[in-house]
Amino acid sequence: MSTLNTLSAGYKSNPTATNSTNVRPIIVDTSKKINAEELTNRIKMWHADGVLSTKGVNHIISQLQTII
Repeated sequence: MSTLNTLSAGYKSNPTATNSTNVRPIIVDTSKKINAEELTNRIKMWHADGVLSTKGVNHIISQLQTII
């Protein structure tokens, strides 16, 4: 009978008691939204200026296609 008393002893405490509080800060999304038209115009300028190769453009396109 003592085994039964020790097993049930954990259930006699108050299960609704709170021992700690949540002190995590609230996460606010402050990321800047990207304008798709500006991005495409910038990529076109990079390609026209020779900063971005056709191979680089194709790589960007292939990576974008994996997102959707």
